[in-house]
Amino acid sequence: MIFPDAPHVSLNHARIDRTVTGLLYVEIGIANSTDDGRPTHYILSVAVADNEEPVFTKRIDVISVASFLFAVNSHLLPNGVSQLTFSLLNEAGTVVWTHSLELTVSNLGALADSVRESLRRFNSPTVIDGLCDSTHFDYRDEQLKPWFDRDDADLHIYARRAEGKMSDAEAELLKSFCLDGYLVLADLLDEDLLRQINAELDEAVTKKLEGYEFGSSQRIHQLHEHYPGVRKLWGHPRILRILSLIFEQPARPCQSLTYIFGSQQSAHQDTIHLTPFPAGYMCGVWTALQDVEPDSGELEVYKGSHRLPRVYMNDAGCHKIINGDLSEYNSRVVPIWNNMLTNGKFERIVYRPKKGTVLIWHENLMHGGSVRIDKSLSRRSIVTHNFADGAIAYYDSSGHVAYMEPLENLPS
Repeated sequence: MIFPDAPHVSLNHARIDRTVTGLLYVEIGIANSTDDGRPTHYILSVAVADNEEPVFTKRIDVISVASFLFAVNSHLLPNGVSQLTFSLLNEAGTVVWTHSLELTVSNLGALADSVRESLRRFNSPTVIDGLCDSTHFDYRDEQLKPWFDRDDADLHIYARRAEGKMSDAEAELLKSFCLDGYLVLADLLDEDLLRQINAELDEAVTKKLEGYEFGSSQRIHQLHEHYPGVRKLWGHPRILRILSLIFEQPARPCQSLTYIFGSQQSAHQDTIHLTPFPAGYMCGVWTALQDVEPDSGELEVYKGSHRLPRVYMNDAGCHKIINGDLSEYNSRVVPIWNNMLTNGKFERIVYRPKKGTVLIWHENLMHGGSVRIDKSLSRRSIVTHNFADGAIAYYDSSGHVAYMEPLENLPS
């Protein structure tokens, strides 16, 4: 459809070529056909299917060019084929641009159903205007508390074991996860896969992927997108199996971070960076690619600290992190964590695993990287973060939507 004197409008979106789950990122860019230095007023509306009433409207002012960021909460769209129609109206109420997206929505299963019901009770928006924030979701909804955060977690493990849904060894691992906030899988990776991954890391270092400088504490992002060995780790069946027992849903990896040397990152909760709704439905996975030596900048975890209150940006009175500026985050968020650790007097575990060992931790467990006393010592490791299928995934620290690997790309 062609509109006279219409502005130029672009609509960018995230991965519409796949089934849509959770939050969908959409950016709309507008450039006026003429630029006389005065703002042009528009109304942007979003409608679902053939509904006459839009689920979202926003007045926008454009002088020459402008862009607007949105997140569509697909839990509030019908499962199956669904259509979103974006329209731009001028001051007279005339449509000057419209565009429809046909989506295949699939938020299925018990967790997705519970999330959908909570969003409706809380009147969460179908379209989030701007950045995602913890205030968009009802984190006080006790009905959404996962089994492993409840006082009767042992009964759950006992029942699942009695039903034959897990082995005795897996039951013991889950008990550790509930009590300590983490579990350890020793000797998980075989030598061939370790050899392959380490060779891939050598190549990435030689290529200076992402500008990596050998000897630094830099991390390399998304190495699983470049190398098949790291990809095997990303979707390792044994890891996904344990995560599925924790979540009681399939696990979906979000990202991978690769370290050649220790991170030296201060103690923190992942909750604020890789944020699930409901709370609890994200786990970190840390894989040792070598025997970790003392003074190498070892990972540190604080036993039982997953029971601490979760810290979100809004709670700390902190704005989102923009363009990597951590100054306000360091002055407002980090002191809260430090005070909780000091007052809680948690046991600090300096983690020195053998090569091939995997650590899985609760999203709220306090952890960090110790100081690299001997800077010649490497600490090769890969971290992945995984969300439960049916949950909502975003980054509270930046307000961005998080990616979740489609289930069809993972081992069944």
